[in-house]
Amino acid sequence: MADEKQGQFELFSSTSGRRNVDVARAFEPARLTQARVLREWTKAELAEEIHVSPAAVGQYEAGASTPRAELLPILAAKLKVPVEFFAAGRPLGRLDAANAHFRSLRSTRAKDRAKAATHAEQVWELTYALEKRVRLPGVRLPSMPDDTSPSEAAGILRQAWNIGPGPFPHLAATIEAHGIVITLIPMTNEAVTRVSAYSTDALGRPLIIVTPERAASVSRYRFTCAHEIGHLLLHPNPLPGDRQQEREADEFAAELLTPKAEIEPLLPRTMRLASLEKLSRSWGVSIESLVRRMAELRVVSEISMRRAYQRLNNLAEFRRDDPVAMYPGEMPSLLREGLALAEQHGLTRAALAEELCWTTAHLSEVLGEVDSRPELRIVRD
Repeated sequence: MADEKQGQFELFSSTSGRRNVDVARAFEPARLTQARVLREWTKAELAEEIHVSPAAVGQYEAGASTPRAELLPILAAKLKVPVEFFAAGRPLGRLDAANAHFRSLRSTRAKDRAKAATHAEQVWELTYALEKRVRLPGVRLPSMPDDTSPSEAAGILRQAWNIGPGPFPHLAATIEAHGIVITLIPMTNEAVTRVSAYSTDALGRPLIIVTPERAASVSRYRFTCAHEIGHLLLHPNPLPGDRQQEREADEFAAELLTPKAEIEPLLPRTMRLASLEKLSRSWGVSIESLVRRMAELRVVSEISMRRAYQRLNNLAEFRRDDPVAMYPGEMPSLLREGLALAEQHGLTRAALAEELCWTTAHLSEVLGEVDSRPELRIVRD
């Protein structure tokens, strides 16, 4: 029995060794950068973990040298990826963080933007893999003349997407039906307040990525998605953190969700929060958004708006935190439904993860299969 086990161990070691040599020969430097950025490590931190110099890691990522075959399993274990992840030979999305729309550069660290860009690259890779098996909706975003105002753009989009008068129903489902991918991907707890959502069309198919924390409030989430659509329509050349582009995206989102011609007659002439709360529920926007809309439309003064914000901060009954999952048509589903359809035609989840060289847990993360409910922990004395 001992000899049999020894033989199995030698066979396994031999197989693993050949695999490591093959991956070393096909080593793709960009994959090491991807894995390191997702782990949120600097080159120096990774070097310390694998007991090489920071210069060596820099050479690996620059393609100037290749890690030894015996180092690859250590790299894989530290970075929590399969060894095969480092091999070339599969589609690789490359996104410069400068080509994505971020809210604020002042509050967003370079490492957070780099991680966000890497997430977008992997969403694209997943989408590409699914599109080999499933015909996803074509991208249908109307082109906008250079002098189109944000409010005009919102009207054009409503017309192009056949959105009738009144509230915009099932916003996320409508966006995805027109070929734009939305997914919920968690950042680290530290990065939540810095990167809450971002978008890009630099990889071909437009992507909107939202953190689950942003989805804790359906009204905030809907405004966020509308804001990112505004960027995709109005700003083909992103200027991350640019205040003017951010204001324009906000103006677009407000007009898309609450068109001036329809919402203005419904707004109270004074700050009656109970009336605004009813409008909030029927139109799928926050009370804060309606208060801002009243100031934008000159229904009330800026001073009244600020006072209303102060009151809202002290009134818990008007602070709604209904999660997105409670509302049909708002939870992103395009990628998950694409995988479900592909599974009906023979693709297994494990096979897709293997093709992408990901773990199945990471596949679930990129699919946006996150449980945002608080975790109950049982503490024993």
